[in-house]
Amino acid sequence: MGSIVLPRPKAVWFTYGQPLLLLTAVVAIYVLFLKPNGLDAPFSLMTVPVAITAFYHGFRPAVLVSALGGFVIYYFLGLNWGHIDTLQQLRLGTYFIAAMLICWLGNQRLSSQQKQAQLTAATERRKDDFLAMLGHELRNPLAGISAAARLLAHPGLDTRDMKQNANIIHRQAAHMTHLLRDLLNVSRVTRGQVEIEKAPVELVEVMQTAVEQVRSMVKHREHRLVLNLPVGPVWMLGDKTRLVQVVTNLLINVVRYTPHKGELTLTLSAMQDQARVSVQDNGIGITPEMSGEVFEQFVQVKRSTDGEKGGLGLGLSLVKSMVEAHGGQVSLHSAGLNHGSTFSVTLPLRATASASMTTPQPEPEPEPEPVTEAKSLDILLVYDNPDGAQPLAMLLRFEGYRVDVAHSGQGALRQAEQRRFDVAILDIGLPDMDGYTLARRFRAIPQQAEARLVAVTGYGTAQDDARAFYAGFDQHIVKPIDCDLLLDELQQVAQRVSPALTT
Repeated sequence: MGSIVLPRPKAVWFTYGQPLLLLTAVVAIYVLFLKPNGLDAPFSLMTVPVAITAFYHGFRPAVLVSALGGFVIYYFLGLNWGHIDTLQQLRLGTYFIAAMLICWLGNQRLSSQQKQAQLTAATERRKDDFLAMLGHELRNPLAGISAAARLLAHPGLDTRDMKQNANIIHRQAAHMTHLLRDLLNVSRVTRGQVEIEKAPVELVEVMQTAVEQVRSMVKHREHRLVLNLPVGPVWMLGDKTRLVQVVTNLLINVVRYTPHKGELTLTLSAMQDQARVSVQDNGIGITPEMSGEVFEQFVQVKRSTDGEKGGLGLGLSLVKSMVEAHGGQVSLHSAGLNHGSTFSVTLPLRATASASMTTPQPEPEPEPEPVTEAKSLDILLVYDNPDGAQPLAMLLRFEGYRVDVAHSGQGALRQAEQRRFDVAILDIGLPDMDGYTLARRFRAIPQQAEARLVAVTGYGTAQDDARAFYAGFDQHIVKPIDCDLLLDELQQVAQRVSPALTT
């Protein structure tokens, strides 16, 4: 037998007791103050407790007060139901119509408030879950980086172990970079600031680039990745960077949610007017009720303490946004839990693009550049964090550059007044002045007027780029620093400042 749940006394009092007390107060005011002075207005007066009850207590209490208000009107007017004149009928009918309308409006208001409260609670709960997962996802790579860095300082470490720990640091840093990129991208998508720059894109090359980006994850989890790609090129008009991100995020998702030694398949097929990309796995699958929610922000199919799973719940929402921005669609099919999943993306193939690009003409061979002697550049590295400055300075010295290090703006200016530098790498966040101010003051020193200025910052929006270039920087690099990008930049500077060898 089911148990009988009695309502709480406080709830009963709030729902029905307060409205009845309000009705009693209105009747008392009429009897004590209005009726002795000859004022006869119970019809309009009774709508006051009905309105207050409807807007603060809901539909049923308001209907009860409306009915009791009708009884009060009948009692105080001494109405004879068999001999009610037309005016009284009109007033009484108007009262009940107005009372029912007020009850309905009050119910609509409370329903809207309840829905908003539920939505707010769900949003807060999702935000808390996201922050918890963000902390979890950031702590995991940081733990690996911290342990590997500690081992690198161990005196008994051999060359093989050093390489292994260096690979761990590189892999975990790349994972954190991916997390930060997703966070920034989802923020831009939410504000409608993501721009799709369409140009001819070869989709087979997009697939191969995405596979290279996740190859280390696939190898680490011992998955078998099968590629089904067309023999010839498949062209479309799109943003190559965004399309690579779409396929990469899909692959990362199936890698995370497929147990070790799983089977993954990436397929690209082209029809007359559209291309279809499918990513299939034999992983944990998904329930039918969750299929429509996985492409929403911060939604995760399964929570796990396994650091390889989880993520921030952003990757698939970004996939949906990027695909739709290209005029395509994304879908998911799964036979249920433990039966794997298949993500499918359809993209339009423009006839004008494909017709003109199916047989690309070979580019002419570039003329050989004159042989130059790379100069050992004089570099000033300004970095407020010694733990960040030391390994970067060591790397640059290993590459043959002469590097001076400063940890503040004033220290950098003192060194700039003493000697000339070819390149200055300036951290934007410094303890005594920001990097923009330092760049302007650095440029004002006559012997540094021709130096190449490189900004290093943790902020990577378009406004940050513009602000850096307005301050006089020649290059803007976002943390964590892409060392290959920085070394390429320095190599180009070295070739420009070095005279060609003469024979």
